[in-house]
Amino acid sequence: MGLGYYYDISAFVIIICLLYAFFLQSMHRVDNNNIIFAAMLCSLLASGMGVAYYIGPLSHMELVIPFRVAAWELTAVSISLITLTLYMGRAYNLGIIKPMIFVGIPFAVDTFCIIMTSIGFPDVFRTIAYCCDILIFLAAINILNIYKKTGSTERNIMLSIMFIIAIAASVTELIYPEIQVQRFAIALLLSESYFNLKNPEDQFNTDTGLFGQETFKDEMHRRFYYMKRHGGEINMVMLAIHSSETFLRLLGEVNELKLRQDVISEIKRIADEASVYRVSQGVYAFLSEKGDADEAERILKAIQVRFSNTFGAEAYEMEIPYSTCKIVLPRMASDMTGLSDLIHLAVKEGKMYGRTVIELDAIDLSSEEYMRMVDEKVRNAVSEGNLEVYYQPIYSLKEKKFVSAEALLRLHDGDKFIPPDLFITVAENNGSIVEIDDYVVQEVCKMISGRNISDLGIKYIELNLSVSDMLQDDIAGKLSKMADRYHVHPSQINLEITETSDDTFTGVVEANVMRLSHLGFNFSLDDFGTGYSSLSRIIMMPFDIIKLDKTIVQSPFTMESEYERNNARTLLESSADMIHKIGAETVAEGVETTEQLKKMEELGVELIQGFYFARPMPESDFVNAVKAMNHKKEH
Repeated sequence: MGLGYYYDISAFVIIICLLYAFFLQSMHRVDNNNIIFAAMLCSLLASGMGVAYYIGPLSHMELVIPFRVAAWELTAVSISLITLTLYMGRAYNLGIIKPMIFVGIPFAVDTFCIIMTSIGFPDVFRTIAYCCDILIFLAAINILNIYKKTGSTERNIMLSIMFIIAIAASVTELIYPEIQVQRFAIALLLSESYFNLKNPEDQFNTDTGLFGQETFKDEMHRRFYYMKRHGGEINMVMLAIHSSETFLRLLGEVNELKLRQDVISEIKRIADEASVYRVSQGVYAFLSEKGDADEAERILKAIQVRFSNTFGAEAYEMEIPYSTCKIVLPRMASDMTGLSDLIHLAVKEGKMYGRTVIELDAIDLSSEEYMRMVDEKVRNAVSEGNLEVYYQPIYSLKEKKFVSAEALLRLHDGDKFIPPDLFITVAENNGSIVEIDDYVVQEVCKMISGRNISDLGIKYIELNLSVSDMLQDDIAGKLSKMADRYHVHPSQINLEITETSDDTFTGVVEANVMRLSHLGFNFSLDDFGTGYSSLSRIIMMPFDIIKLDKTIVQSPFTMESEYERNNARTLLESSADMIHKIGAETVAEGVETTEQLKKMEELGVELIQGFYFARPMPESDFVNAVKAMNHKKEH
């Protein structure tokens, strides 16, 4: 019977397992995996025929030749398909010439030699057939080497090892025909290939049925690598649907789903034969196989025509705010990082300025380079020690001295600072805001404890908390533990929450405010007059202090017309009056002139924060300024 029987049985069992997994996956549409599944089927049939031959040898000689030819030919097809899978998965726009030279020709010679060997020609043809198999395996290893940057290192190494094993098995079977291990090695190679295939959930976005973000990244990595090696350019179209998060709130769940289905259906229709990728929420990329300019222009115009009209019907009919643009690669972006920045920039331009067509050539891309630098500095701010806490004293009109201070963060960029409004926004967007705020809390607690601020006449230090902080379930425990660690009483920390919208000031935020209040922390509402807080919230929440935003404080003195100044004065006076009536203390921010100070005194404002008394300053300067002011008051 020979050793080949056992090896064919082993290969047969492995391929059966793989086919079982294939049938489980066949419920989904996974076009990119069809070639590897075809290779598995060919290998299964070849192994099955080998098993059948060993179990019951054919009695009719006229059947033996076609039987052997079919089994060997199926093996050669399986080998060729595995290599073609690598060509398609790793290379882009490869054309037909290289696959024909390195796969097609060896396969044709292999087929010819298989037939010649089967009908009784010398063994040299059998040797040539195995050499063709080995040549195709070597072509696959060469692909892995040339296009190594389009796949993970681990995957490349594992596939290379499997191809080397397949080559060794082919050589072994060539020398010892009775030990038929080639198909067993192919089965192992197919096993490794199968288990590295992408699941449908990885390839497609489940909400839309379109290709997902990871598939988009893989595709662009391939195309960037190809353009780097061979030149050329690719045109792609981006579509951003703005304010999509509001559809649910406006329409309700059922109608929002119908509207979304209508939009996705139209996106697929517009794409025609081009691929559509869901890059992020509400952002889609259209990319044709060739990436030519004419196809991109067709898609761009089709989007503009369709989105200029309403979507849906009856209860859920509405216009969809959108923006679109054409991106030419590699002229506008030479790698995936640059492309991501470009997409972000295009979406931001459309959302901020309400433009439907974004001309990226007209935008100063150097600003995006600066933003990328800021993003990197913000992410590494804590680890690299580039943050510093400044303190701006707050003056009491009643006590005529500094009684508190606000902790303000500064980010060094060499010999200058990155504007706080900029880097705080970046930190909130990239998720590093929580780590940065933890750093600030620790530094403030160290300062309160180390400087013994009560001896300076400072009652508390104000700390700004972001919405991200207040959405943490453990924020109360975290702040309490930090205060205990540095022996700081919670009343020495006043937590500032910026007046914000109902969307962000959620029940979770309110619950955390209450927990922290019960632990002894005080609260102030920052930037009052610039946000959307309702009066009922201000009354219900435990705000001890409400801070008038500097625009409210300064507007009566800076507006151009008398009419505007009168309106601004009315707003300031009514705001201050309301704060007094609900029993909170008032801090006037941005006081810079004597005229502004006198007005605050007339309105009965208790506390002043602004350049009139002191600018934000480093810790040591802050301590000296407080000592000087409060010592003068004592004498």
